[in-house]
Amino acid sequence: MIQIGRISSLQRYNTGRDNTIRNQSLFAQDSVRLNTGQRLLNNYDQLGGSKELINVTGRVNYYKQLSDTNGKASTELELSESAIVNMKDILDQIKVDALQGANETLGGEDLEVLGSQLRNLGENVYQLANTKLGNKYLFGGVQTDKKVITFVPDDLFGNAEYKEGNSDIKERSVNGVQSSVGLGAMFNQDSATASYTGSVVTVPLTANAEFNLVVNDGTQDINLGDISLASGDTLANIVTKINAAFTAAGGSGAIVQDTGGALDFDTSLITGNVANADAAIIISPGASLPDSLSDLGLETVSLSGTSKDLRQALNDLDSAYNSNDSARVRIALVDIQANIDRLVDAHSKLGDLVSKFNDATEKATGTKEALLVDQSDIARLPVAEAIQKVSASQAVLNATMKSASEIMKQNIFDFLSF
Repeated sequence: MIQIGRISSLQRYNTGRDNTIRNQSLFAQDSVRLNTGQRLLNNYDQLGGSKELINVTGRVNYYKQLSDTNGKASTELELSESAIVNMKDILDQIKVDALQGANETLGGEDLEVLGSQLRNLGENVYQLANTKLGNKYLFGGVQTDKKVITFVPDDLFGNAEYKEGNSDIKERSVNGVQSSVGLGAMFNQDSATASYTGSVVTVPLTANAEFNLVVNDGTQDINLGDISLASGDTLANIVTKINAAFTAAGGSGAIVQDTGGALDFDTSLITGNVANADAAIIISPGASLPDSLSDLGLETVSLSGTSKDLRQALNDLDSAYNSNDSARVRIALVDIQANIDRLVDAHSKLGDLVSKFNDATEKATGTKEALLVDQSDIARLPVAEAIQKVSASQAVLNATMKSASEIMKQNIFDFLSF
């Protein structure tokens, strides 16, 4: 008896087609590996290799981003440094002009010319303080959207506004490192006198005492020398003797007062005193009784006042020029120099930060390059191995295609079984 059974030729055809396509893909991948010399064409070609490659690739991307970020911060700092160098050059010129203006032999017309030059130079400093990179004010700290100095041309320098009336918050940082330097000390600083308050004095004195005192009223040094005090002196006696010595040395007004039983020295008590960086109080031991400072509640100190910010310094210098007042020009010079010193300090900080970011960028770049070598080693495929893989995959593909071609030769008898 003859049995006729139906065999699925479609299933055989699909299987052959799928095998052919798969082996064509493998042959293509091995051919690409041979051409590129890369073992891994993606992170999942090999189980063990993928983990290592993913790790190295991630670290490469991290150090690349770190290098790029540090590079951008370094660029901002270098631009800030360039602006500060230009500001310093302008302030040096303002100082040179003021040194000429302090000469009492100059006439009103000469001072008027210096005043005109000051207007241009001062406004140039303001413009440099507002240096931007894109939409970012470089000297604004985290307040990058705030103008550092808002001013109206030809208006009084002192009317300029710092950070649009806002207080400083903090400086910017990148990867935990400060990446900006502000100009608050230069544009937002109140002047102050020199002052010092000792501890409470036990009076009347039980023994003779002595100390040396030098005072600067903001324009000149007044050397009082050694001041001798006697056993039995009350605090009122001590204050009177010190102020008498100050007057005898050429001072005008008082230099010390009694504040709650302590000696309170302050140049604000001096008649005509100027609050600036030159104002000073220097206390040191006397020559005859060097160990008696503590009996007076005093210690060895050297304290200075604080100069006006640049807005007020320029304002005062401008006013001095316009009023033909050489003496006021000399006083303003102290504040100009103090602001030059503040600018130098900012420049020094910038230089240190630029160096830090350049070093960090160099290290990140070096690490990235080393990781790229590791990444290449992990994924690299030797030529001999690549040729072997291509030959093997080609042989498999040829066999698969031969098998698939046999399916296409089917006839009616392939559907029958006896």
